[in-house]
Amino acid sequence: MAAAAAEQQQFYLLLGNLLSPDNVVRKQAEETYENIPGQSKITFLLQAIRNTTAAEEARQMAAVLLRRLLSSAF
Repeated sequence: MAAAAAEQQQFYLLLGNLLSPDNVVRKQAEETYENIPGQSKITFLLQAIRNTTAAEEARQMAAVLLRRLLSSAF
């Protein structure tokens, strides 16, 4: 359970880095995001959207990424 919480926390950091104005940080975050398996990606995104204590920007980014993921899959 602690490992899952740690992974989710890392995912929140990743969402923040995807919003970074620094191109290097953002590019690295994009590459990391693309390497996450699809099922894990969906789980992390849904958890981020539902987490009311997470930063609003991270929740919005998670919603956009989930929409993109679902629209490209169907």
